Amino acid sequence: MNLKFRFASFALSVLPVAAGEDVISSAKSGLDSAKSGLDSAKSGLDSAKGVIEQIPPASGSKTRWAFGGGISWRKIGAIDFNTKATGLTAPGVFGNNSFTQPAGIGADTGAIARTYDNGFVNPGPRTPATGRTSDYEYQSQEQLQGNNLVMSATGGERRVIEQTAASSPTGWSEGDDWEISPYLSLSRLTDIGNGWSVGPSFNFSFTDIGGSRGRLNTLNANERRNIFDVRAIDRFDSTGLILPNAPYTGSPGAIAPLLPAEPAGRTFEDTLRSTDTALFSDSINESLDINLFGFSLGASAVYQTDGRFFAGVGTGLVLNIADWDASRSDQLIQITNGGAPMQINSAGFRNSGTNVLFGYYLQGSMGYQINDSWSVEANARYDLNKSLHDSVGGSDFDVDLTGLTLGIGANYSF
Repeated sequence: MNLKFRFASFALSVLPVAAGEDVISSAKSGLDSAKSGLDSAKSGLDSAKGVIEQIPPASGSKTRWAFGGGISWRKIGAIDFNTKATGLTAPGVFGNNSFTQPAGIGADTGAIARTYDNGFVNPGPRTPATGRTSDYEYQSQEQLQGNNLVMSATGGERRVIEQTAASSPTGWSEGDDWEISPYLSLSRLTDIGNGWSVGPSFNFSFTDIGGSRGRLNTLNANERRNIFDVRAIDRFDSTGLILPNAPYTGSPGAIAPLLPAEPAGRTFEDTLRSTDTALFSDSINESLDINLFGFSLGASAVYQTDGRFFAGVGTGLVLNIADWDASRSDQLIQITNGGAPMQINSAGFRNSGTNVLFGYYLQGSMGYQINDSWSVEANARYDLNKSLHDSVGGSDFDVDLTGLTLGIGANYSF
């Protein structure tokens, strides 16, 4: 516009007067047209403004994050142990059975010299031909018993060892207790109207579960040793002989009844001298400790009244990471003749691992909205989880991770 006006001024300075009037008229007409165009543009802007003001603003749903934490009590962790019988065995303490006959009596067959406490019988010159001898001695008339001359000797010993053992597996259980479990939660809730908000939720919890049992018994053994004093009795057949009255001592060449040089029979009499006993038993200690990390991912729905109270429900999947450590120790105990117990052998076992176990959960909660940012709640949850199965030292164990959880906590919304 300014450029056009300046051009017109230049024309006035060089044109004749008559021509200048026509130019001025044309310039005025152009100015009027420009003014009219500006008015039209202003009117159009006013119209557009009115249309924009009539368009309502786009409406959007309100979404809030909620971060919470608290403490809960979980009734889980029932433990069942099947304890295998110990691999330890009771040793032999008292040796083996043994027998020692009295000295000097020799074998019970053959024509040999035999010495007794109350006499002797030795082979003589006539023994090879007749099997009999006159070289014998006896000291008491009581030795003449019917058709037998009875000789006896003491100093023998018999040891009799008796062993018994019984072994069988056992087991123990520990019920589910209320375990303290801190937790953290994070949810993203979108207001869908009528007091309802829905969205995904995440939960993390930690629970320490454990149990132990001691003095488990799977083996009982007993070793008994009886020591006997042994008396040997040899009977020499005197049928048809008239033996001299006691005491009598013969000789190899004596003129006397010829007694068989070999006994007709031999017996032993045992008299208990002492008894020793050794008792054996095992003592087994078993323990299990589990650090359970729970990660839950699911969906939740919350309804809030016109006031500050609200209630919610949720469900989803659970991933449990069970980091466990189990141990077993076996001890073999011996008690000899009622004395003090003594450990004579032992064995130890340990096993550990990390198991991933899946499950499901269903949760309900009730709470109170303190202000726009803070709220408190109480919740109840039931987990249906896969159990933990494993073993240590041959003992199998099972831990039930299904159970009820009760908790209280606080939430911060932003």
